Amino acid sequence: MPDLLALLDSGRLVMASVHKEIRRPENPAPGKGGHLVLVTGRQGDTVYFRSPSGHTEQARTASLPAAEFAEFFGGRGVSLI
Repeated sequence: MPDLLALLDSGRLVMASVHKEIRRPENPAPGKGGHLVLVTGRQGDTVYFRSPSGHTEQARTASLPAAEFAEFFGGRGVSLI
């Protein structure tokens, strides 16, 4: 997760592998990885991301505290310019 945060701090976008249930973050993460989201940035401890397959607008354009995001994050991603 520190690598992801460092990429965001350098202005990169990151296509990250998260569990698909990140769209329902109020529930415990049932696993990590397997669904792609575009992580667009962070402010302090908040990670901002887009999940086009989210079932609501709030799930499509979302933010979570970094610690909660980490529960769904598979530790894999692709850094984009």
